[in-house]
Amino acid sequence: MSAAAAVILFFILFYAVTILVLSIGLKRLEGPADPQPEKPIPVTLIIPFRNEAEHLENLVNDLSAQHYPREQLEVLFVDDHSDDGSGEKLQKLLEGRAGFWLLKLQEGKSGKKDAIFTAIQQASASWIIQTDADCRLGPEFIASHVAFLGEYPSDMVAGLVTTPEGPGGFKETFERLDLLSLVGTGAGSFHYRRPVMCSGANLGYSRQLYTETRRFDPSVTVASGDDMFLMIGARRLGKRLSFNPDRAAMVKTSPAPGLGSLIHQRVRWSSKTRHYGMKDIQLLAVVVTVTNLLVLSIPCWLIFFPSWWICLIPALAIKTLSDYFLLHTVTRLTGQRKALWFFLPAALFYYFYHLAILAALLCTGSGWKGRKY
Repeated sequence: MSAAAAVILFFILFYAVTILVLSIGLKRLEGPADPQPEKPIPVTLIIPFRNEAEHLENLVNDLSAQHYPREQLEVLFVDDHSDDGSGEKLQKLLEGRAGFWLLKLQEGKSGKKDAIFTAIQQASASWIIQTDADCRLGPEFIASHVAFLGEYPSDMVAGLVTTPEGPGGFKETFERLDLLSLVGTGAGSFHYRRPVMCSGANLGYSRQLYTETRRFDPSVTVASGDDMFLMIGARRLGKRLSFNPDRAAMVKTSPAPGLGSLIHQRVRWSSKTRHYGMKDIQLLAVVVTVTNLLVLSIPCWLIFFPSWWICLIPALAIKTLSDYFLLHTVTRLTGQRKALWFFLPAALFYYFYHLAILAALLCTGSGWKGRKY
């Protein structure tokens, strides 16, 4: 076997083993025995938003329907200088709703990190749950998080994030599988007490942890990434980090309007990796990127060295099976096994999709809601 073939084989098998290990961790996660907590605690739910007029009503309705003692729940919306009428619409929606408040960022402050900081300063509870304005929540979302915290005391708790079921089709299902591959990878890593990924769309943490981890967040140079830098800071401080796999605590985030928007979103997420300062997180990102590029190169190698098929094709099959095993496990948790019907075409398309993300990352900047970072 040549050195080139050995390198390709090494990366593919290393990737496959890593994904299988994370899948095993994912299967071993346990949720609360009962989604209703024995002792409800005060909770402040924080929702930063910018230009989310079309989503706010659904979210307010979901929050009003929570099966959690109303006197124990405070909801803080933070308007990041919306210019689509979101603030005015939300103000009307919150009229007469006790415990719901609308905060507005001061002039000179902007971005999700400033919005979260503003809410934390106003929060009355010591336990914070954070989500996004374009998410839908089940009626036991808060209760399940608190029940989990009662059974598994933690400094930070992450939860499942997926996309809602729509009319179906390849784009919708591909985005769901892509997101769930990230969610499953992150969730599985929590089992080993070395989480590599989490989402601010579904995240709980103590106000004390937030304060202690601010020194690990390069907020001056990196405008986004509040969730990841909180997690990384918690890891550096040796805090207890957990993942709640209970479907009752799952959120469904709105899908991107098109493939271009989806790629742009993933570019924004990927652009922060170099700032993390965690070798295992950065190594995983490198392994995934290099493996995908090497898989794309396999047809070219086989044209010139057809005898390599005896090792490369089985290795590629093992990688594909590891990806399937991860998605099979996470879709069981979210109740979206039907998405696996598109697994093979999605797996093939993913390599070109990943290449497009890499190209966009190298050639363009990232941004959010009309702002460039």
